[in-house]
Amino acid sequence: MKIQRLTIHNIASIEDAVIDFEAPPLADSEVFLITGKTGAGKSTILDAICLALYADTPRLDETKMEGDTQDGDHSVKTDDPRQLMRKNTAEASVSLTFTGSNGIHYLATWSVARAYKKPSGKLQGKEWEWKNLDDPSALPLRKDVEIRAEARSAIGLDFDQFCRTTLLAQGEFTRFLNSKDEEKAKILEKITGVDIYSKIGAKVYEITNTKRQAWENAQQRIKETRTFTEEEIQHRQEEIQTLDKEHQARKQQLDQDKQKQQWIKTEDDITKHLADATHTHEEAVAKLDSEAFKANEALVKQWNETIEARQWFNTKKKAEGDMTRQKQALSDLKAAFIKVLEGLAATEQEKQAKETERDKLPVANPQAEAQTAANLKDLRDQRDRAKERMSNIARVFERIDQYTAEKDRREKAKKTLEETQDTLAKKREERTGMDPKIHDAKIKMDSCKETLDQQSDTIDKFAKSLRQKLKVGSVCPVCRQPITGELPHEQELDLLVNQLKETYTKAESAYQQLVDQRNRLDAWIQTTAQSYQTAKEAFDQDRSLANAKQKVIDGCKACGVDNIDENTPNVLKSLRNDTDATLKDLENKITSLEKQVETYQNQVRQRQQLELQLATVSDTCRMTMEVVAELRQRMPEWAPLQATQRTTIPNLLKKANEVQRDTQAALSQLEQAEASFRDNNQLLQAFLDGHGKLDLERLASLVAYSAQSIADRNASLVEVKNQVLTAKTLKEEAARKLEAHRQAKPELTEDDTLEALPSRISGSEKAMTELAEKRGALQQELKTDEENKQRLGKLLDEAEQQHNDYLKWARLNQHIGDATGNKFRKIAQSYVLSSLIHSANGYMRTLTDRYTLKVTPGTFVISIEDAYQGYASRAASTISGGESFLVSLSLALALSDIGQQLAVDTLFIDEGFGTLSGEPLQNAVNTLRSLHNKAGRHVGIISHVEELKESIPVQIQVNQQGNHSSSQVVIVPSET
Repeated sequence: MKIQRLTIHNIASIEDAVIDFEAPPLADSEVFLITGKTGAGKSTILDAICLALYADTPRLDETKMEGDTQDGDHSVKTDDPRQLMRKNTAEASVSLTFTGSNGIHYLATWSVARAYKKPSGKLQGKEWEWKNLDDPSALPLRKDVEIRAEARSAIGLDFDQFCRTTLLAQGEFTRFLNSKDEEKAKILEKITGVDIYSKIGAKVYEITNTKRQAWENAQQRIKETRTFTEEEIQHRQEEIQTLDKEHQARKQQLDQDKQKQQWIKTEDDITKHLADATHTHEEAVAKLDSEAFKANEALVKQWNETIEARQWFNTKKKAEGDMTRQKQALSDLKAAFIKVLEGLAATEQEKQAKETERDKLPVANPQAEAQTAANLKDLRDQRDRAKERMSNIARVFERIDQYTAEKDRREKAKKTLEETQDTLAKKREERTGMDPKIHDAKIKMDSCKETLDQQSDTIDKFAKSLRQKLKVGSVCPVCRQPITGELPHEQELDLLVNQLKETYTKAESAYQQLVDQRNRLDAWIQTTAQSYQTAKEAFDQDRSLANAKQKVIDGCKACGVDNIDENTPNVLKSLRNDTDATLKDLENKITSLEKQVETYQNQVRQRQQLELQLATVSDTCRMTMEVVAELRQRMPEWAPLQATQRTTIPNLLKKANEVQRDTQAALSQLEQAEASFRDNNQLLQAFLDGHGKLDLERLASLVAYSAQSIADRNASLVEVKNQVLTAKTLKEEAARKLEAHRQAKPELTEDDTLEALPSRISGSEKAMTELAEKRGALQQELKTDEENKQRLGKLLDEAEQQHNDYLKWARLNQHIGDATGNKFRKIAQSYVLSSLIHSANGYMRTLTDRYTLKVTPGTFVISIEDAYQGYASRAASTISGGESFLVSLSLALALSDIGQQLAVDTLFIDEGFGTLSGEPLQNAVNTLRSLHNKAGRHVGIISHVEELKESIPVQIQVNQQGNHSSSQVVIVPSET
C-alpha cells in the first residue's frame, strides 16, 4: 500500500492542511520528522490517516475510560471519533488518496457535521466513503461493511495490525514485549497471517478421537460376530436334503394338474372360436347377396363405361358458357373504343399547350456555365484534400484511444490470469484436504452398513417364525443356549432396524456428497488449468499493444507530425482546428457555385422534358390513329362511332393497343368456343345412339358423382368380397385346430374339472413356496455363518491395525493436540518468536553494541544480555526506559519485517526518542534510514526532541498559532 495525499479540515487542533507524500521533499527522503510543541497536533496526522482508512484512531481505541461526555444537550461516547472535530466548528473531514496492495487507486473520505451546518447544531452521524479512482463507472462504497471488506483487499491489515506494524503510536513499543504468552502467540499469528498451527493442533485432536472411536467400534463388531459349530452345520444340511425331495414330488403333481387345466381351457377356446367364425361367414355371404350391393355394383360399372361421354358432356357445357362470355366482352370493348376516341381529341390539345410552354423558356449560356463548372471542380478538389486531412487526424485520435484501451485490456488480462492462478492454488489445496474426509466418511458408512446387515437378519421371515415358536425355557436353535428371559417384541426389533437404516442412509449420503464434491473440484481444476494455460500462452504471444502503438506512430506521420511525444495530442488538435476553418470556407464557396449550376441545369432539364413530352404526344397521336383505323377495318360496325365527350386519358396509346388486343382475343376465343360446341355435340349424340339405355338425363346424373365417391363405393364392394373369403378361411382353420387338439387329449378323471383344478394347483404352489422358504432360510444361515467366519478374521486384523493407528495419533496428540489448537500454536509461534528475536538483534546491532536479545526455545520468555556487564542475562521486564526504547524499537522493526507482505510504504513512529541522546539517537535514525534501501519504506518520526530536528532536515512542522487552539502544518524545506 502506498500513501499519496492527505487533506485535513477541522480535526483536533488542525484547521486545514494538505500533505502530499509523493511530492518533494517528502517523496525524496528516507526519514522525515513530524515535530511541534506538546499538544500542537503531531499525532493528529496519524489520527487523520486512520479515520480515512478505518473510521477509528489509536488514541480512542486504547482509552480505558467508560461512560459518556456532553456535547451540548446530547451525550457522546468517550471513544467516539466524532469528538475530534474542532470546537466551535460546523463540519470536519479527512481525505486520503492511496494506492492499495491490489494496484487500485482510492480516495478515502471521513467527515462529520453538525445540524444545519451551525456550530451549535446537534452532532450528526459520520459519513465514510471509499471511491475507486481507476473506474469512474464504479459506485462509491458508503456502508461500513462494504468498506471494511474492500480494505481487506486493498490494505490487507485490520486496524490493530495497521497500528502494530505501520503506525506505531505512543506506548505501542513495549506492548508486545510485556504481553502474556497467549497474547504474544495471537499477535504473531495475526501479523504472519499463519493460523495453520491452531488448525493442525485441533485437527490432531479430532483425528485422535476418531481413531479411538474406530478402534472401539472394531472391538464391538468382533464381540457381536458369532459362528456355527460343525454339528449345527451338518444338521442344517440334512434338513435341506429332506426339503429338496419333498419339493420335487410336489413339483411333479403340480405340472400334471397345470397340463390338464391348460388342455381343458384350450378346447373351450377353440370351440368358441369355431362358432364365432361360422356366424361371421354367414353374415358376410348375406351382404354379398343383398340388393344394395348389386345396385352399387351396377352403378360403378356404368360410371366406368361413360368416362369419354361425360368428358364430351362437360366440354360442350363449358363451350356454351365461353360463347356467352365472349359476346359480352365484345360489347364492353365497344365502350372502351369510344374512350380511346375521346382521348385522341384531348391529346391534340395537350400537344399545342406544351409547344407554347417550350417557346417561353430562355436560352442558356454554355461558355459561362463551363467556366463555373471548372471553378467548382477546383474547389471540390481542395475540399477533398482538407477532408482527407481531417479524416487522418480523426483516425490518429481513434488509434490513440485504441492504444489506451488495449493497454487497459492487457492490464486487466494480466490481473485476471493472476487471480485465476491464485484461485487454482486454493482449489488444489482444498482438493488435497478432502481425501482424509472422504476416507473417514467411507469408514463410517461401511461400519453402519455392517451393523445394519447384521441386525436385518433378525427381522426376516425365518427369524420371525423361529421366535414365534420359542418361549422362556426353550433352547435357541441358533446358539443352542436356553432362553431365560422374555424375547423382544417384533415392533422393537423393527424400530431398531429402521433406526439403523436411517443412520446408514445419512452416512452414505454424507460420503457420496464428499465424493461428488471432490469430483466436481477435480473437473473444475482440470478445466480451469487448461483454460489458464491457453490464456497464458495467448497473453504471452499477444502483440496487439505493440501493433496499436505502431499504428499511432504511422497515423501521426500521415498527418505530418514526425516527433511523437506527450505534446502530440495538442499539436493534432491545433492542426484539426485550422483544417476545419479552411474546410468551412471552401464549403460556403462550393455551395454558392452549386446553386448557379443547379439553376442552369434545371432550365436545360425543363426544356429537354418538354421536347421529349412533345415528341411522345405526337407519336402517341399518330400511332393511336393507326390503331383506330385497324380496329374499324376489323369491326365495320364500329366505323360510324364518334366521341360523345372529351376526357383526358394519360396512357392513350397503351389503352388503344389494349382495346385492339382484347378485341382480337375475344373474337378468336368466340370462334374456338363455337367450334368446340359443335364437335362435342356430334360426339355425344353418336355415343347416345350406340347406348340405348343412356340418355342426357342419366348422363347428367352420372356426372354429379365424384371420382372419390365412386372409388369409395367400389372399395366397399371389394371389402365385402374379401370379408366372405376371410370368414371362410377362419372357419376352416378353427375346425382343423379343434380336430388336432382332441387327438392330444390327456387322461382325465371325474375330479379333473376347471372348478377343482385351480384349488389343487394353488395348494401345491403354496406348499412348494413354504418348502423353498425353509430351504432358503437354512441356506442363508449357512451362508451367513461362512461370511461371519471370513469377516471375523478381517475384523481381528482391522482392530489390531486401528489400535496401532490410534496409539500413534495418541502419542502425537499428547504433545501438540487439544480441542482449541492452542497447545501447538504456542509451540510453533515460540519458534516464530525466535526468528523475530534473531531479526530484532540485527536491528539492535545497528543501534548499540551493548545489548542482545534471547528467547528460550519452545517458550515466550524474552531476556536481555548486557555486554557491559560480562554478557550477563536478565529478564526483559527489568530494563530501564532507554533500554526499553531500544529493545522495543528493534522488536517493532522486526515485526514490521515479518508483516512485509502486508506492508505500507511509510512507517510512522510516535514518540519514544526522548529517552535517547547522542550516539544512540543518531544510530536509531541511521537504522530507520536504512529501511528505505532495505525494503523501500519511508519512516515518519513524531517527536519534539531538539536533537532530532538538527539531524533530520525534512520535517512536517505543526505550529500552534499563538495562544489559539488551531495549528498550521508546514513542510520544511518548502517545495520549490
